[in-house]
Amino acid sequence: MAEQGSIQSVERVFKIIEAMCREKESSVTGLSKATGLNKATVFRFLNTLVTIGYVIKNDETELYSLSLKFLRISSKRLSMYDIQKQMRPSLEKLSKECGETVHLVERNGAKVVYIDKFESDTNSVRMVSRIGMSLDIFTTAVGKAMLAHLSDGEIEELWNSHTHIKKTEHTISNLKAFLCEISEIRKFGYAVDNEENELEVRCVAIAIADAYGEYRYAVSVSAPKNRMDDETVKKTAERLLKLNQ
Repeated sequence: MAEQGSIQSVERVFKIIEAMCREKESSVTGLSKATGLNKATVFRFLNTLVTIGYVIKNDETELYSLSLKFLRISSKRLSMYDIQKQMRPSLEKLSKECGETVHLVERNGAKVVYIDKFESDTNSVRMVSRIGMSLDIFTTAVGKAMLAHLSDGEIEELWNSHTHIKKTEHTISNLKAFLCEISEIRKFGYAVDNEENELEVRCVAIAIADAYGEYRYAVSVSAPKNRMDDETVKKTAERLLKLNQ
């Protein structure tokens, strides 16, 4: 019972902290309503957080705010964040589950750069991609997945400043059609490259947020078209979407 009580206490504290993140200053009553905790519980946890320096109390207004101590510890954590290291176990597992090649890419302007790659031992066909390779953001599933997190205006500005090369007969070369594609990606949460960058190859991708909440990275599963039919695309997308859960 003691262990269960301790876990419950931690959950309650973080409910309060998360509620405080949404406001400049918070009252005990307001936090009680926001968290569903009674005022006595909120007051007790706030006093503890004040004592250890994570919360500041304004004695004149009786309002509470988070201290800069949160900023200091988060800054230290951000400086140590390595997305390749963090993602590697999940991507390796994903490659084994799908039996296909998995890529991690980073956005660089109107290009995507491959920063990690995992190939399955299951299939003999190997993708020509390599770490360090750079591709057009508009012709790749990873690129479209990241662009879907920008506004249409931002996409249009980037589109108009970019020289477009029709890589294959399937490459989308019309802005209106491209924005329609982006709308579908926003709806379903994942992007598909239907031989737009390379004939006979299909890719499924999702965007990954960095430590600052910006979608500068994406993960894809690539395979020859004969192994990536529509049903496989859906199943692969389901696996990918779990990476963001």
